[in-house]
Amino acid sequence: MIVVQTTMIWLALFRCVGAFITAANNPVDASILCHCRGSSFLHPSRNHHASRPSSSLFATATTTRGGGGDDNNASAETSNNQKLESLVDKAQHHLREKDADQAFATLAQAYGIDPTSTTIAALFESCLGLKVELAEESFYKWKNTAGNALSEAELTNLFQDRIGLSSLFIDKEEYDEAGIQLRKAIEEANYWLSYSLQLSDTSSTTAAQLDLTNTQFAHWQPSINRAQYLLYRTNAACCQWDTYFKDGHQLSQSLSHNLSPSGHVQRILHPFDALKFPCISLELASKIAQSYAARAMESHGLVDVEAAKNEQYQRRPTVTVNRKELPKQEQKIRIGYISPDFTSRHPLAFLMQHVFQYHDKSQFSVHIYSLSSKVDDGPEVQAIQESCDQFTYLSPSAMSPMELYQQMVQDELDIIVDLCGYAGTSIMAEIMASRYLLQQMNDKNSSAGGNEADGSTRLLPIHVSYMGFPGSVGSSRIWDYSIFDQVVIPPNNDEYGIREHYNEALVYMPHCYFVNSHKTVLGKEGDGIILANEEERIQLRSKYGIHPTAFVYCCHSRPDKIDPSTFRTWIRALSTARSEYFAKHSDSSGSGAPILWLLRSGKEMEQNLRQLVRKEFGERMEDALLFADVSERNEHLRRLGCADVFLDTPAYNAHTLGCDALYLGLPMISLLRDSSGDTSTSASDNQANSICDDQSTIATDKLASRVGASLLRAAEVDDLVYPNMSEYEDAMVKCAINTKWFESIRKRLRLSVPVSPLFDTERWVRNLEASFVQMKSMNCDQTNAFPDI
Repeated sequence: MIVVQTTMIWLALFRCVGAFITAANNPVDASILCHCRGSSFLHPSRNHHASRPSSSLFATATTTRGGGGDDNNASAETSNNQKLESLVDKAQHHLREKDADQAFATLAQAYGIDPTSTTIAALFESCLGLKVELAEESFYKWKNTAGNALSEAELTNLFQDRIGLSSLFIDKEEYDEAGIQLRKAIEEANYWLSYSLQLSDTSSTTAAQLDLTNTQFAHWQPSINRAQYLLYRTNAACCQWDTYFKDGHQLSQSLSHNLSPSGHVQRILHPFDALKFPCISLELASKIAQSYAARAMESHGLVDVEAAKNEQYQRRPTVTVNRKELPKQEQKIRIGYISPDFTSRHPLAFLMQHVFQYHDKSQFSVHIYSLSSKVDDGPEVQAIQESCDQFTYLSPSAMSPMELYQQMVQDELDIIVDLCGYAGTSIMAEIMASRYLLQQMNDKNSSAGGNEADGSTRLLPIHVSYMGFPGSVGSSRIWDYSIFDQVVIPPNNDEYGIREHYNEALVYMPHCYFVNSHKTVLGKEGDGIILANEEERIQLRSKYGIHPTAFVYCCHSRPDKIDPSTFRTWIRALSTARSEYFAKHSDSSGSGAPILWLLRSGKEMEQNLRQLVRKEFGERMEDALLFADVSERNEHLRRLGCADVFLDTPAYNAHTLGCDALYLGLPMISLLRDSSGDTSTSASDNQANSICDDQSTIATDKLASRVGASLLRAAEVDDLVYPNMSEYEDAMVKCAINTKWFESIRKRLRLSVPVSPLFDTERWVRNLEASFVQMKSMNCDQTNAFPDI
């Protein structure tokens, strides 16, 4: 029960580290830890990386657990079981007596004995529910009767208990309940603060209107903003879109208007969500990344020394790389790849499992550093281990970021490739930021006539960000380069000015930056992933409730990548395609009509989408929706063969899933707005806007919203990239009703897969190696300014 562990750890942090309000700007950000890598909410496959915050409760819990004796000792186990049973009984007694504080303390002891107990998890939920209930009574008694004054401490407890309860609901995918708790937390805090500031109208004050700057309650602003973020995120996870654009606008405004004392965007929104949320602009997302880079520097006691916004224009002109023939190196270039995601449960290992075998071992030495919390013997990891010169497990729990970095430096690396970035906890950024501190130490020792701090006279490694974080890492002090391509980041002269939002220098891969191992992993004889014939396809369709001849639009991306504008576009196109079908077929049941096949994320997500379709498009259209549960990787790949076309999500494109679909011969429709910034909508879209307050157009200037176009270009079917949603919608309809045209697209994709650059991993590695050679030659110049290459 990893989810239970995650939640309990988070509760320990929330209730014992100190008041959430006063700790709002603490580098250990409670809400970020809860809702990022350590939570099933954001990265279900990444729970094994859950960060364990330093709190008195958790320390006590682990000590108690360790003090229970040897797990193999039967008497000790019996003693623990008896103690656990006694503690659970006491906690239940305290709950019946409505003594929530004593119940919580008792459950903390029980958790120390068995962190995986579902009974303890349920009791924690009851305990928090009771605390909220009791505090809520006091709040509304004060609000409605003007009774005894409600102290700020009482409000703080109610606020953070609601946040804690919402986290428990999120872990159970009860998003509606979580949203209720978050919204109440915001409303109650705003009311109390408005009252305390003696504002004339406390009933209509919203978070966006309430400006706490230069007041005695300014410390509340980050906490309220953080709760807004979690509310937006929770609603997105279950496609609850009633106030989607309004909440998004408030979140964006709060982040833009509330800067930290250093001038950075406050660390409220995780950088990964900044890339995913349509309400966050490219400029703001880049600033959020910069603020997290600054935090990594601050973790080493360093002042953020990032140059002004125009720093990138101080670089040398772009260098053209000779990728046809590599010059022979006098010594091997030593490359280190580091990530916490070298595990069989993570897409990174699946995508890169056969990448390292293509490195030219006569010119390159490949070192892999895994920050995984446990040894993994999965086939993906085994393939990586067999194809590198050295595979090392590093333990963040046993070593500081500087110690981890120094261990890599001892291997005399020329280049370190960070395959994680901000895709997890702060540890990777802190490890990479160690170079700056180490360089300062070396400079001081050199000027004093001493030895280098790393024990050598070598230059410190070049730092490269790749794969894990699809955006700017926000600092050229921590990372020298990011690896992308000219579709996801056009060069300096692009119409959108995208390049100027990236502080680091860029490596422009000649085709698509996104690498994969699909050609060597999938389609092997006997693996059953690629369907052998039409009969097998029909049988699998039957398993998932799909008619043998129905045209299937498919999007198995995470539901929080879908936005209401895009969903309505899908349903309009689906409605048109179904009308065409019924005009040609006497199928009263409609079982053979086109359908939309989505990935389910809790029952509330499905209910919300069905309700929207019924309300805006009629009850009959509800039958056109089909939902699939999350499955293991091979089944996910196999069932994609049941679909006819894959629909890319414009705000955050399919990355791994896009490669999956294209390799299996499934055409993908994607959006990349043209240089005119065309945001045209149809008349039906405008009608939906007036009904649903859907006034926002999804931009495609952030990198994650441009990956689909890059994949399609490299797969040599870029005519499936459309410049606006009107043409995207028309293409959806055309796929279903113009059989001859659609079959030509499918045939062209099938023929391109074996030969296209997208699936030519060996060629991709050769192109990368040419970039590494260029980097190494420039590092020898001892210049601080790196050009794009």
